[in-house]
Amino acid sequence: DVLLLQLTNTSAYYMYFLLLVKSEVYFAIIAVCLLRRTAVCCNGERP
Repeated sequence: DVLLLQLTNTSAYYMYFLLLVKSEVYFAIIAVCLLRRTAVCCNGERP
């Protein structure tokens, strides 16, 4: 019973960790895309 509880806690911790990493990766990709777009847009040229 204790082993099952420990396994449940560990799996929940790993799921939370994976979700956190995934959201950080998505945030980094979006930030890079936005920075690239503003760099291209504001490179001395008016759209």
